[in-house]
Amino acid sequence: MASEPTQEDAKLILELYDLRREKALRRARDFVQKGCKFKNYKDFNKRYPEGSKERTYVGMALGYWDLACTLVVKGLINEELFNATNFEHVGLWFKFQPLAEAWRKEYKYDGIMRSLETLASRHPAAATYRPKQKGKAKAAPSERPVEHEDEEEE
Repeated sequence: MASEPTQEDAKLILELYDLRREKALRRARDFVQKGCKFKNYKDFNKRYPEGSKERTYVGMALGYWDLACTLVVKGLINEELFNATNFEHVGLWFKFQPLAEAWRKEYKYDGIMRSLETLASRHPAAATYRPKQKGKAKAAPSERPVEHEDEEEE
């Protein structure tokens, strides 16, 4: 059984939240959530080549969330408390999951986004979460997941 959250867990989560408010990371998070569109790995590489501002944004946002998730996976932050206060990592994992294996092969490093994958997959909402798909039929109202988006954080 997981241990109860501590004040230290709360402090670390608040510190992570404060890091999310940093200007460049906010721009990166906004881009990956709303502006980054791709069909597959080849399309992603064509649209966002290495060295582009957009590719840097993707690396920043995914790097932040993989780092935060690593702290949880390694037992340094209570998972239940983390999941109760965060959902963005789940959406990002499902959006970028199709690219994860390709990146792992390309860079010959199996650890790319591994903590993000692990924690996002265990999130209580992961089993029912379905990212928005443009051009696809919408689910019936009873099948639609609750949409979670960060509120403006200033």
